[in-house]
Amino acid sequence: MTVLQLILLAVAGLCAAQEHFFFKRAPAAQTVVAGQPARLQCLASRAQGLQYHWQLDGARLRNSTRVQQVGPDLLIRRVDPMRDGGDFTCVATNASSGFSQTTGPAALNIIWLGETAQVHLRQPDAAAKLAPGADVTLVCAVEGSDDVSYDWFRNAERLQRGERGDRLQLKGRRLHLRNASAQDAGVYRCRASNRAGTTNSSRNFALAIPDDRFPLLVEAPGDAVVRRGGVARLHCGFRGADFTEWFGDGSEPLANTSRITVFANGSLHISDVGPEDEGLYTCVGAKGQESQSYAAELRIAYLEALTTESLEPALGASGARVVAERAPFEATCLAPRGDPPPRVWWRDPRNRTVTDAGAVRVDDGRLLVEAASARDHAGAYTCVADNLAGSREISLTLVVATQPRIINPPTQDPPSGAVYEEAKAVFHCEYEAMEPPISTVEWLKDGILISEDRHRFKIQRGKSNSTLVINAVTMSDEGVYACQVNTIGFAPVVSENASLSVKERLKFSPKPVSKKLELGTPSTVYCRAQGSHPPTIKWFKSCQDTKQCKTSVDLPSHVQDINGTLEFRNVTLEDRGNYTCMATNKQGSISATIDIDVIVTPKFRVPPQNVTAYEGYPVILHCAAEGLPQPTIKWDRNSNLSALPSGFEVLSNGSLWSREVHISDGGKYGCTAGNSGGFKREEVTLIVESNEGYQPSEGIEQGETMMTKTVGITLGAAAAYMVLVVGLMAWCRHRRRKRKQAGLDAPAAEGTHALLGKVENGDVIMTDHHETKEHHKHEKKEKKERPRSDGDTTQSQGSNHSKKSKTGLDRLNFPRSDLHSFVLLGRGQFGEIQLAQAKGIKEGSDVVVLVKALQPTRDDIILQEFKREIDLFTKPSHPNVAKLIGLCRDAEPNLMVLEYTDWGDLKQFLLATRGGGKDKDASPPSSRPRPPPLSVAQIMNMALQVAQGMDHLAGLRLVHKDMAARNCLITSGLAVKVSLVAISKDTYSKEYFLHHNQLIPLRWLPAEAVLEDDFSTKSDVYMWAVLVWELFHQGELPFVKMSDDAVLAAMKRHELALKPHKAAPEALQSLLNSCWAESPRDRPTFSQVTTSLTDITGENTI
Repeated sequence: MTVLQLILLAVAGLCAAQEHFFFKRAPAAQTVVAGQPARLQCLASRAQGLQYHWQLDGARLRNSTRVQQVGPDLLIRRVDPMRDGGDFTCVATNASSGFSQTTGPAALNIIWLGETAQVHLRQPDAAAKLAPGADVTLVCAVEGSDDVSYDWFRNAERLQRGERGDRLQLKGRRLHLRNASAQDAGVYRCRASNRAGTTNSSRNFALAIPDDRFPLLVEAPGDAVVRRGGVARLHCGFRGADFTEWFGDGSEPLANTSRITVFANGSLHISDVGPEDEGLYTCVGAKGQESQSYAAELRIAYLEALTTESLEPALGASGARVVAERAPFEATCLAPRGDPPPRVWWRDPRNRTVTDAGAVRVDDGRLLVEAASARDHAGAYTCVADNLAGSREISLTLVVATQPRIINPPTQDPPSGAVYEEAKAVFHCEYEAMEPPISTVEWLKDGILISEDRHRFKIQRGKSNSTLVINAVTMSDEGVYACQVNTIGFAPVVSENASLSVKERLKFSPKPVSKKLELGTPSTVYCRAQGSHPPTIKWFKSCQDTKQCKTSVDLPSHVQDINGTLEFRNVTLEDRGNYTCMATNKQGSISATIDIDVIVTPKFRVPPQNVTAYEGYPVILHCAAEGLPQPTIKWDRNSNLSALPSGFEVLSNGSLWSREVHISDGGKYGCTAGNSGGFKREEVTLIVESNEGYQPSEGIEQGETMMTKTVGITLGAAAAYMVLVVGLMAWCRHRRRKRKQAGLDAPAAEGTHALLGKVENGDVIMTDHHETKEHHKHEKKEKKERPRSDGDTTQSQGSNHSKKSKTGLDRLNFPRSDLHSFVLLGRGQFGEIQLAQAKGIKEGSDVVVLVKALQPTRDDIILQEFKREIDLFTKPSHPNVAKLIGLCRDAEPNLMVLEYTDWGDLKQFLLATRGGGKDKDASPPSSRPRPPPLSVAQIMNMALQVAQGMDHLAGLRLVHKDMAARNCLITSGLAVKVSLVAISKDTYSKEYFLHHNQLIPLRWLPAEAVLEDDFSTKSDVYMWAVLVWELFHQGELPFVKMSDDAVLAAMKRHELALKPHKAAPEALQSLLNSCWAESPRDRPTFSQVTTSLTDITGENTI
């Protein structure tokens, strides 16, 4: 077999595979009542490339007002037994090849009932053959389905089976009367019923059997339908009657009045008929002692109104129907209820009756227009229904739409040249189309419809033109734009494209903001800028003393300007002042000046302690704090600042003192120290006991003496503390100088290796070093051979290069060869994020670990962030924080190996508790069972674990910046660990927002982090509260009904707010609301969060 034959066979097999499909849903037989809707379903296994149509008994069905194909299904709005009887089949056709398949037939079992019924004499075959003793058979003739029940009446009396012995038999539609006599005379009527409704006989049978003893009926009275206010005439005649009388509802015969006349020939006339005259009237002929009675019904004609629902399909509020020019049009007018049944007909716009022939015609209430013309057929068509009661009308306006066209394609204002970023771009488009809402105009960008809810895009629409205004143009607005005219009945008409080029202006992203830096700690201030050409960014410190300098001074030696990032190695008081960031490129230069303030967050120098006092004696609660500026001390009782007992006063040193304490003064007392750097609060208990048996110390005769000693002790302790601090600072500066001098001897590195401290001779220059588990047998051996003394700390090893020891990041080295079986989770800021099996961590088995790759880059921001994550998980050692296992730095890409758990990330677990997550690939496949929904107690326990982990990070002065369920890990034992998976590029891309060219978790962040780039422990507290919201809502996206732009706009207006879940305890709801406070200063610390949550959890144990 040749190669060509093999290829042809493969192509033929592929085509055959594409042709094959089957029906997932096929039409099925169903029972439906006439006049009700029915839907027949059809769906093939192939989702695309198929066209559907329906057949009835092999004939293709066309859409009408009553029958319509909706998608692949067939919708019958009003089932008709005459039109819908037969076999329905669905046909699916491959649009490209023409191959088609047909479903099996399905029929509708229609329950229906005819509108009229008649009573016929079946035996004997003629009324003239009726005679005493003969058998009489009457039949109720009505069309309908087989499940019809029948009732029989003689005059006004309902006949029951067996009421005349065996002479009267009722069998379905038949009434059989054996051995009939003149006493059986009367008007016989029937009523037919089923689920489709009820029909009364309109033609009845008057049974008259000759008998010389009885008068013989000559003319039977018939039912009459009379217009209100009209004249009713009921005729009745007997042969051989002595007299004839008429009876209504009463037992007395009708007498002649001004409205009622009984004529001698037996006729009854009623004039000015009203509702009170409706009912049965009985004509009675008497002969001697015998009489014969025949009844007739008088009804008043009525006609209900025509409504918008009377037109099929229903007429909208505008009263108009739109059809494309040269397209067919159809409208059905359904007859309203009325007696007698009304006649339905149509009038055209020229007030002429529409006939059943021509281009515009009627067919059984349907108005048909073969090919609509704007000149000949547009206008108001009126449906008229009339009977004896009058007529009712309803009109529809037929609008014939014409094909739209573009006159001039979009033009840009200004007409040429690129638009600078943040300027305004305007496009104009001219067209010819119908008035709205028949024709509408939309704008497309790169072929995608522009949504008007985006606050920067405004669309102005005129009669024949439209303008697109783009305010504050961004780089993402660059592309091609087109206007699209939509007219009902026609395909959209799209204009030619107009291009928009955007020149990026030189700008800060974001603009630097003033910050408060903690004294004695390393801090970073960012200044980022971008433009059409890469800018050069420099920091300058403004001159404080204008006599010594003019404008600016050089940065101190401990402050470095690294590509626009201002790094303070150790913040000092001299760092206060104004700093200016200047960005320069070919476009020019921009600058921003910020104020740097140096603060020390409050710390308790003398923390308050629980105190037991005796009634009637003095008491003092000590509380002394330090910070910069000097903290202010506030005391509260039972968390109420205004609830301090009378007699208590706050001393100048912050202590709370009372000359005489009472039993009622006992309770919880809180001391809060606060300054511009934050707040610190401690709560203690004051217990007041009875003074019985209590003897004060001999040396204290009065409260003033006690107070003097207390103040003296406090001041002495403070002085000793200050001496100790000054000595430690001097020693630390000496050590730092030595390390810095040693570090200057090593050559500087660049790029990724520079960040991770890898230099040519293998040594590392680091200020912070942490040990992790050793993975190399060589390292274990070296560690045994080189024991550490108390003085040989990691810092001293890092500064002693002569020892060539494994220091800093070298101690985190993990063999790349020990990683295998990689599974891709997604992509993040640094590159790919994977799971892998790791050797050497647990004896006897491999361990699943999280691996984050750092792709080669020279982007300082990415490198600094990668280094920050290393620090984030190197320093902590806490059960609720994921551990950094090691780094692979021997080749590109660098790998960060982190601890992982058996149940993966918390987000997927929460989604699974409500029936499965949408992000199917967010965690590795596993056979774990679907977890049940979490209880409130379990949620609070998880929230407490995360808070404890975050409190540990906060204690190390580390900021997480992306606290959310997706970045936490959970074990099968419901233990939670804080991590930072950060799959921001695919799996969780909807949870991140591109803001100033940085992906940020917008929906989790407080306003100061988004708008001012101010991240802190307090912003982590805010995000922790959002995570708790996720726990209660089973992983739902915060503000799920709002777009990212809407969330950002609401944040800028200070209108963005989450609400705690109703199932959360009230104490937890209060805590969450405090965590979401707009000002960071008003939010609690993680220490306060864990304390409060521990108390709440204790009250709501699992």
